[in-house]
Amino acid sequence: MTRIGYLMLLPSVLLIAALIVYPVANTIYQSFFEIRTQTAALGPRFIGLDNYIRAINDTHFWDTLIWTLMFTAVSVSIELVIGMGLALLMKRKMPGQGLIRTAVLIPWAIPTVVAGIIWTQFFSQNGMINYILQTFELIEEPLSWLGNQWLAKLSILIADIWKNTPYMSLLLLSGLLTISKDYYEAAQIDGATRWQQFTRITLPLIKATMSVTVLFRIISAMRVYDLIVAMTGGGPAGKTETVSMYAVNTYFTYGNTGYGAALSILMLLISIGISLLFVDSLKTKGSV
Repeated sequence: MTRIGYLMLLPSVLLIAALIVYPVANTIYQSFFEIRTQTAALGPRFIGLDNYIRAINDTHFWDTLIWTLMFTAVSVSIELVIGMGLALLMKRKMPGQGLIRTAVLIPWAIPTVVAGIIWTQFFSQNGMINYILQTFELIEEPLSWLGNQWLAKLSILIADIWKNTPYMSLLLLSGLLTISKDYYEAAQIDGATRWQQFTRITLPLIKATMSVTVLFRIISAMRVYDLIVAMTGGGPAGKTETVSMYAVNTYFTYGNTGYGAALSILMLLISIGISLLFVDSLKTKGSV
């Protein structure tokens, strides 16, 4: 019986090995070599940890890492707050509740590249954002949203928050729906305000769901790629380029396969490290 169980698991194990284990192992292997498409005929040259040492001394790598971490922290924090508000709104019984839930989820259903193109049009010189700001006389001349590094970063954050907040709200809503109404009825009898009900009933009971939701979003935000490619391509002057973009560009565009592989592995290790720290903090607080 045990053998049959292992045999039934074998296809899944082989699929995971083919799609995950082998690519990661091959990338780790490549990171220890100098491999360039321009000199592919010469074959790979073993250089040990030189690619990793180069990354540590690479100022552009640190710039992309800082921007990636900042993007993750800001976007996830704001999405959590807005997502919680939307989840509380969608939980309430009201006319057209199903329509409201569907409308909230529309941004999440739109492909990321399509969303990036849409927001690129909004933030163009003659786009809707400049039109609204000029209409209310908040600016005199159209702003170059995607031509200035700080405005470009702000534009990307706005687009990402719009795109992924519904994902947060959906998961948080699933947690809210598991809370029994009896808790709130008892609190109302005791004279608790809505804020007290939220802080002393809702938040403690939804903490586990909220923690898992935030963890998923952190992992997703750390590897952001397609949205930024669609909006700025990493510009202006590489100021909005994330670590993922830097690794992909180095590996494919510039043909430095070994160094691109090392950047990818470093990003993987950083993501794993942040995830482990987050999970460890949750265990310490007793959330999971």
